[in-house]
Amino acid sequence: MDIKTLYTLVAIADRGSFVEAGNSIGLSLSAVSMQMRALEEELESMIFDRSRRPPVLTDAGLALVHRARDLLAHWESMSASLKKGTAVGLLKLGSVHTVASGVLPLALRHLQRQGHGLEVHVTTGLTHDLERAVYHRQLDVALVTEPELPRSGLDFLPFVDEALVVIAHKSAKGASDQEVLEGTPYVRFNRSARVGNLVQEEIVRRQITVRSTMEIDNLEGVIAMVANGLGASVVPARGVKNEFPSTVRVIPFGNPTVTRRLGMLAPKENPRSHLCQLLLEALQAVTTGPDELVRKVGSA
Repeated sequence: MDIKTLYTLVAIADRGSFVEAGNSIGLSLSAVSMQMRALEEELESMIFDRSRRPPVLTDAGLALVHRARDLLAHWESMSASLKKGTAVGLLKLGSVHTVASGVLPLALRHLQRQGHGLEVHVTTGLTHDLERAVYHRQLDVALVTEPELPRSGLDFLPFVDEALVVIAHKSAKGASDQEVLEGTPYVRFNRSARVGNLVQEEIVRRQITVRSTMEIDNLEGVIAMVANGLGASVVPARGVKNEFPSTVRVIPFGNPTVTRRLGMLAPKENPRSHLCQLLLEALQAVTTGPDELVRKVGSA
């Protein structure tokens, strides 16, 4: 058994077929099949049920994949620790879209400036999908909105509380957040996203009456619609430079301002904990607290 074979096995589990696994790691179908046959012969165990098309992992195969993920993580961690001077290694990272387009690039640049050779493979998605991927070890860690109750075996490590704000075109009427939302067509941010649920819960709690004209599944699209005078919305304020165009008016949502907590979701038994800790510290270094953000918004 060698490391390359274990990487192939994990690729099959992640991709769902020998063909897709081979495409992802640059091997032909025959090469993948030969590796898996040799692995089964070496272990004297049936890893795949070949009576089904495509072949699926048996219970023994699923158990082996779980162990293989741990072994590969330890292998990469050991390899990184032998390289002197800086932290290096590969981190399979999941992120909600608003973090991937907001503070994550700043955090990665922060690590780069410190000389760390961290290689990151980023997958974007919704909080519940990313949580599932971390739980099944398809991702090492994920940056998400705080789940209501994290799955057993996972830790949620917060790095910032982001303020939610009402955004509208500068020509929009109304002094308060409620007046703006009730007097302007409402551009709804993706209700499938955890932050979209938080916004909807607060709108219902405060009995704010909105006229929803469209729903958009990405923050950049929402901001563009608002900037062109097509409505108002409630979005997270990520605290990045030039976040909103000059045509956009920003008002805190709620008093006190409603926030969403962002954090890192990671396995409790995490062989890449040293890399995760570096990323967590970088995220904490580049994020802005909600109180400071609210003061900036209030003085705008």
